[in-house]
Amino acid sequence: MFKLPEITYPLAIDTIGKSLAMGEEHEIHCLNTGCHHTARLNMVALGHRIGFGHSCLVQDIGRYFYCSNCRQAGRPDKRIGVTCRPLTAQHSEWPREKEARRQQQRAVRGRAG
Repeated sequence: MFKLPEITYPLAIDTIGKSLAMGEEHEIHCLNTGCHHTARLNMVALGHRIGFGHSCLVQDIGRYFYCSNCRQAGRPDKRIGVTCRPLTAQHSEWPREKEARRQQQRAVRGRAG
């Protein structure tokens, strides 16, 4: 486990720990034309790797990532962006969990109908 930082005001979500404490998730995406490769970031694992006090801004964490599709194709692989959003039910589940929930809902509807 890890200790989340105390949230102070005025609010500045500038570290990995504060981002996790505020319930945000991050997605990293390739900015090369035509690529559009996107991946969800595991901020807990990143925090364990580089520290929860490390900045979560794209210019500070971007150096740890690259686009595997562009690297294979021989294009520049370091043109990345980061999208940050609050965790909500439809966005916070991993794809496998989301599909399992949908199948469970279909099964319930099938029994009711």
